Amino acid sequence: MGSSFLNGEGNNIVMSEDLKKKKRYWLGPIEIDIKYLVRVTGPEEHLEYVEDVKWWNYNIDQICSRLESGWDMPPLIAENANGNFRLHDGNHRLGALQKLNREKYYLIIWDDHSYENIINHLKNCGINMK
Repeated sequence: MGSSFLNGEGNNIVMSEDLKKKKRYWLGPIEIDIKYLVRVTGPEEHLEYVEDVKWWNYNIDQICSRLESGWDMPPLIAENANGNFRLHDGNHRLGALQKLNREKYYLIIWDDHSYENIINHLKNCGINMK
């Protein structure tokens, strides 16, 4: 699952270790409309992890350049929680996708309770899994 990315270029070692602490249910990667994803990191004051706007924009611009050069970007990783797909890995990458007006990208989703929770939330987003 993207643990090598999380521990390498992605530099999200805390998340990588935390994900291993208990049983989780995984789905993906699936292509999803990015409008259903909720960032937890960014320059907006209401977010869980607020980042300096200059640093945010610098990171977004770097990722945009890589995407425009054909980077095969890893999927985003979100938790299915409280009726949202909360992005725990890929907030900057999502910001770049938004800046480039991309509508869809690949997502890996986890849920602490069941696959059915993920499937039901996808149905609420208009996505039927076969």
